[in-house]
Amino acid sequence: MQAAELARERDSLNIQVENLRSELAEAKREVALVRRSVVEEKQSLEQRLDEERRMKERVRQQLDARMNELLKRKSKFVAFR
Repeated sequence: MQAAELARERDSLNIQVENLRSELAEAKREVALVRRSVVEEKQSLEQRLDEERRMKERVRQQLDARMNELLKRKSKFVAFR
């Protein structure tokens, strides 16, 4: 009788071990998905930041060019006075 009880307990524990292994595998899959998602989001944000920096630099260059043009015009205007 004790052998039968031990066998049932062993079977029950084996089932619990398998269930825990399945849960662990699922948790690992979820962690991998979250990591991948975070990496993708980080890359996307970095690309947006780089694009915004490039746009800001272009605008600054355009502003510098306009300022230089205005200064040239002002110099010409002052020279004609």
